[in-house]
Amino acid sequence: MPNARSSSLLARIAGPWAALVLTSLALSGSARAQLEPPPSDAEGRCETPRQAFYTVLYWLQPERLDRTRAAACLDRTGLTDPERQAPPLAAAFKTLLDEADVWVRWEDVPDEPDYRDADGEHRFALYPDQIAGIEVQKIRGRWLVARSSQELVAKLAKRITDPPTGLRALMPDWLRGDVFGVEAWQLIGLVLLILIGILIRKVVIYLIVHYLRRLTKRIKIGWLDRVVAKADSPLGTLVVAGVIAVGSPVLQLPDGLGFIVLLAVRTLAAFSVVWLLYRLVDVVSDVLEARAAKTESKLDDQLVPLLRKSLKVFFVVIGAIFILQNLDVDVGSLLAGLGLGGLAFALAAKDTVANFFGSIMIFIDKPFQIGDWIVMSGIEGTVEEVGFRTSRIRTFYNSVVTVPNANVTNTAIDNMGARRYRRYKATLGLTYDTPPEKVQAFCEGVRAIVHALPQMRKDYYFVEFQGFGDSALEIMLYVFFDVPDWAGELRARTLLNLEIVRLAEALEVSFAFPTQTVHIARETPAPSGARPGGPRPLTKVIEAFGPGGELAQPGGFKLSDGYEPRRSAQKMRLEEERSDSDDDAR
Repeated sequence: MPNARSSSLLARIAGPWAALVLTSLALSGSARAQLEPPPSDAEGRCETPRQAFYTVLYWLQPERLDRTRAAACLDRTGLTDPERQAPPLAAAFKTLLDEADVWVRWEDVPDEPDYRDADGEHRFALYPDQIAGIEVQKIRGRWLVARSSQELVAKLAKRITDPPTGLRALMPDWLRGDVFGVEAWQLIGLVLLILIGILIRKVVIYLIVHYLRRLTKRIKIGWLDRVVAKADSPLGTLVVAGVIAVGSPVLQLPDGLGFIVLLAVRTLAAFSVVWLLYRLVDVVSDVLEARAAKTESKLDDQLVPLLRKSLKVFFVVIGAIFILQNLDVDVGSLLAGLGLGGLAFALAAKDTVANFFGSIMIFIDKPFQIGDWIVMSGIEGTVEEVGFRTSRIRTFYNSVVTVPNANVTNTAIDNMGARRYRRYKATLGLTYDTPPEKVQAFCEGVRAIVHALPQMRKDYYFVEFQGFGDSALEIMLYVFFDVPDWAGELRARTLLNLEIVRLAEALEVSFAFPTQTVHIARETPAPSGARPGGPRPLTKVIEAFGPGGELAQPGGFKLSDGYEPRRSAQKMRLEEERSDSDDDAR
């Protein structure tokens, strides 16, 4: 049965998990006399796994100690002096098993010359999954203790026999007691090391925030100050990993715990680097956004958010792979396994892939830009964001509509924001009692307003007396505003309408609205001042308004103050074309 001293010693050598398992093996064993094979199995024939192990342990018993015969079943490949080096290697097996007080269950050791393990190899491990590597192999027709097993056992046995060194030699016995398979002083030292690392991290962050940032602000380099502000926590965490990496070898930790601490340090360092790069992406994106804001094109304004997300995803993926590699995970096999399921994943995510390519087509075709007013499939609003999968549109009632990019590329889009000019069409109605001179004066006044307002397009517009309505003389107003957005359009429309109202007030004309008037006819005597000879004949009136007639004014009449009617832009172009054709004819 294992005693407390031997169990503690084995725990320090191979870790608490190995001690627990080996102890359970000892408890499950029977008496040595009942399990030992016959002495003939120790003759050094090494024909089976049982004979190989039995030869080593049989000749190391005190009553028949013969290290040379015990080394008969050891693989001597690579030994420079086998006759001198092999016996101590065999003795190391006895030292290790005696200190642990472990009994071999010989009934579990195969006695077949052609034994094969689960992988089909001629190999047998004495303690599989507990102390990996103590095994025999069939080499050149004989079962021999493998060289790797000899080195492992010799290393563990040396730790048993060697005197304590370093800090361990300075520790009192009560601090060398076993606590969860680790000596107490080592566990206390590891906790103190972690606390020191955390304390130094806080000091580093304080120095960066209160001193280094003051220096960068004096230099007045904006991006450098943002880099320092983003780097404080990741650098502090990296310092913690460095402190543990430097201090852990001094603690002389067992192999198992030391390996775990090493993995933790490597993982923490890799995480700190990835965290730093992830935060620096924001700094780079802010610099690019500032430069994009200075350009007239809005394409770069759309690309910067996508670049920010892409870089963050890239660093997270690369960081995860790097951390897995530090944890000794076979990343190649993992990626290969993911590749086998790639087709099924692509089929399941076909809509996501379609939306991703839809976002690419949006950047290539550029049907709209951020800030444009668009109308699409019953959705009207301002483009707020174009992402990998969806685009967001802010409606005029301040809600956000998310549209898949695949739908955007397959839908007709009316880009109201791409207009240079914004049309305004209205019908102005004057009352029927308005004299023709004032009707014409009103039209000319509106044309003058169009030329006076800076927001109006002046090379293309119409202000014409277009017809007789049911209750008004209808003036068509067809103009365009040269403004960048809808807010500017509303402001320009307000200014134009106010000017028209003031014009009507100045000309003393009234705007008509739908009314009904009842006229009652009655006979009235002819006025005393009637024209001699009666009214002008109808034919004379028609001829007077015909070509060359005395009442005809085809170009519009002159107002009383001599104002010449304003020629429209269309008339000016027709006159220029007519003049050019006359020059060509001459």
